[in-house]
Amino acid sequence: MRATFIHTADNHLGYEQYGLKERFNDFARAFLSVVEAAVERRADAFLIAGDLFNKRAIDAQTLMQAQAGFERLREAGIPAIAIEGNHDRSYYRDGTSWLQFLCWNKLLYLLSPLVHDGVPELTPWDSEALRGAYLDLRGGKLRIYGLPWYGTSTARVIESFAHELAAARAEGREAGVEYRLLLMHTGIDGIMPQMHGLPSYEQFQPLRGLVDYVALGHIHKEYSRDNWLFNPGSTETWGAEESAWNRGYYVATLDTEAPAGEPRHVVQHVENPRRPFLRFFLRVDGLPHPQALYERFEQQCRRWVEQHRHVVDSGAEPVIDVGLTGVLSFDPGAYERTRLEEIVRRNFEPLTVRIHDGTRDTEYDVDAAETGDGRDRSTWQQLEVYIFQELLSRDARYLPQAAQWAQVLADLKQAALNDDDPASIVQSLREARAKLL
Repeated sequence: MRATFIHTADNHLGYEQYGLKERFNDFARAFLSVVEAAVERRADAFLIAGDLFNKRAIDAQTLMQAQAGFERLREAGIPAIAIEGNHDRSYYRDGTSWLQFLCWNKLLYLLSPLVHDGVPELTPWDSEALRGAYLDLRGGKLRIYGLPWYGTSTARVIESFAHELAAARAEGREAGVEYRLLLMHTGIDGIMPQMHGLPSYEQFQPLRGLVDYVALGHIHKEYSRDNWLFNPGSTETWGAEESAWNRGYYVATLDTEAPAGEPRHVVQHVENPRRPFLRFFLRVDGLPHPQALYERFEQQCRRWVEQHRHVVDSGAEPVIDVGLTGVLSFDPGAYERTRLEEIVRRNFEPLTVRIHDGTRDTEYDVDAAETGDGRDRSTWQQLEVYIFQELLSRDARYLPQAAQWAQVLADLKQAALNDDDPASIVQSLREARAKLL
């Protein structure tokens, strides 16, 4: 069997970022560009691994954007298969999501198993009830399973699901199936350190040998593992921190008759068209007054323009996000943020400008004591350790020894600031980890 499918996720239709209608439309354009790619490639399936919508309660325009995409796929004879992400789920009082509405209108297949006592039922798609845990395509040779968002219960569901898959294979219920794909809305622990409660890569291993391709969503950056587990990233820039990440969608070409030892699929990551989103940082250290800030900002803006000349010349009206960092030597209220925004507009002609002040006051300059002004750094160091401890205490894994871990982090940071050998810093971390864990 040979087949091609598109794997997308985290389209977040309906997000009016920064209150701008243009950004609302950008998310739709990004999604529709992936739809057109599927039509051009004559894909056999269009897969959405959750978070098609940005919120549970969508407006009519958002629904029309989604309908336009799925009607285009239906006209091309390409089935759309989706699962619900955490942004898609219905409110408990409603019990019905907008993805279910699209399913009932036969614009997509919405996969979700019935779960009893923590065990998912592997029921086939029921064309009358419009529900099921899996859908068979290509004459039953390609089977697509779906597991929606389960939050912190995901690892337990994976284990139960793998057990049911193994039982189905042993009982011969998968006769004739040549390729198995699993849609999931979850990430891998550690990809985004600030995201907790996700399963570890090891906890996906019960699915090995039972599923050929694990199609993930939820985390907005692209990553893959062992040519087996794939996450495409978001199709538009949902947050400024994502601007530098590789994101888009996957095109997977299957060949179940590939020679022994050859992969049964070839997967290509494609960056879909989207509005440029540029993020910059400017250090303000050593600037004695606001005029000096304006001058440095103007100079730096010109450098940024040269670095991104292709964006400026394209006339694409980028989103510009600028963060001010470092130690501010004068009253933060003395400079006008609007003047900085005007400098950006004059140089970039952007859709919008976002200026973030992440500077520190000279009173809290951690390097002040080293400049010979007589101030004691010990108070700041104590505050730093306290902040680390507060952050670590939010994670149950580190709570019992949060104080010890906080001191480790403070020491590692100081070693980095001292330009210590990276290998020695890593070794210090290993030793601390061995001692504390």
